Amino acid sequence: RPPLVTPLPSQAMKRPAATMKRPAAAAPTASKRPATSKRPAASSRREEDATIVRPPHSDAVFAELGASLRRGRLVSFPTETVYGLGANGLDPKAVLQIFEAKGRPLSDPCILHVACAADALPLLALDDLPEAKLLLEELGKVFWPGPLSIVGPARSVVPPEVTAGTGFVAVRCPAHDMARQLISAAGVPLAAPSANRFGHISPTLPEHVFEDLQHVPFLRILDGGPCSVGIESTVVKLDLAGPQRRLQLLRQGGVPRERLEAFLADCCQRGVLQEPVELSCIARPSGSSAPVVKDESEAQEAPGMLLKHYAPSVMTVLLSPRALEEAAAEISEKTALQAAPARSLLIDFGGKQAGRRDLFLKSFDLCNEDESVAQSGTAEDACARVFAVLRAAEAFALAEKVELICVADFDPQGLGGYAEALHDRLFRSASGQRVALHESASGGRFYFLP
Repeated sequence: RPPLVTPLPSQAMKRPAATMKRPAAAAPTASKRPATSKRPAASSRREEDATIVRPPHSDAVFAELGASLRRGRLVSFPTETVYGLGANGLDPKAVLQIFEAKGRPLSDPCILHVACAADALPLLALDDLPEAKLLLEELGKVFWPGPLSIVGPARSVVPPEVTAGTGFVAVRCPAHDMARQLISAAGVPLAAPSANRFGHISPTLPEHVFEDLQHVPFLRILDGGPCSVGIESTVVKLDLAGPQRRLQLLRQGGVPRERLEAFLADCCQRGVLQEPVELSCIARPSGSSAPVVKDESEAQEAPGMLLKHYAPSVMTVLLSPRALEEAAAEISEKTALQAAPARSLLIDFGGKQAGRRDLFLKSFDLCNEDESVAQSGTAEDACARVFAVLRAAEAFALAEKVELICVADFDPQGLGGYAEALHDRLFRSASGQRVALHESASGGRFYFLP
């Protein structure tokens, strides 16, 4: 193929020209698998129409999908985290189709998915970094297959379209049998971000993928049922060449921070590493309840670092847990959001704002499938349901012309890595916008104030 030119940061700002017609907004599904999806009837379906490939899946199905990937087409596949939109990760033209299909900026890199840990080494330039190579191997033994993506210097075989021109690539071996079987059938690593419109709620069911990407010609969506982890992988970067000797935590996700800290301590205790390696949390500044936010014009080291991400197509805000405060009438009218609680939705977390549910048109809970019951739950439970609940709330809001979705805010500090990962998704789904609930001075009327 002709020599590749690494895109400059200024080029990374540009989105590929959209030649595929996309709907302005797709109607999301509820948290459970929908009974039906709007698809062409089997008799009228054309080969180029996007299609969900339902089980059972024979070896012949995987062989056909693998061949399609080698031809440069896109295949969406299930993982334990979310559904991915896969392309041949060594074919720059195929990778560019991902960006075009999603409307994704070239500054946002893709993760390469491999069938086994040994397949990661040919993608990472670690020959002159023996300790980084050793740490990669140890991480692979403990966390792969699983929801951990490891960033290292990319070999020349990896196109810059995958790396956002940074020279670094993230690699992951997913803990999903169907994902690994598809990668093996393709015979190449698969570049795969989440299979949704860029910035929209991540998909955890094949129907979510179809709703967002049914405009993509020849797209095949491999139905593997709901995703078990429910949020994207944790992303770490090998950084042992400098004096700091650290493993950088770039994105919180399916492997909590404390497991990585325990792993590094164990490596040091066993003498696997010559000197201690620090886990450096880039994803969230020390002492801050807000995650790190990057600008779209800047080439990213990891996906999922922009302010607006995982967002419903209805205005969404974080609702402060502070007690109701009285607001002067003149302040309320000047600064309050137009949406009233009675025409808004509440997404609660383990019943933390259960006392406010009656003020809202409808409420959902991240930890409890029965929205009518306030029930405590863990952050890990909430992570498994967060995207399905956001899509259910979005679907209800669009159907009922609801003006606002309020997500219960909380301080994740001290609650562990799952709580930090959950808060990261909720913060970005609301683009960092926070409001507090106030009552008018005369009583009986409620306002949302920034």
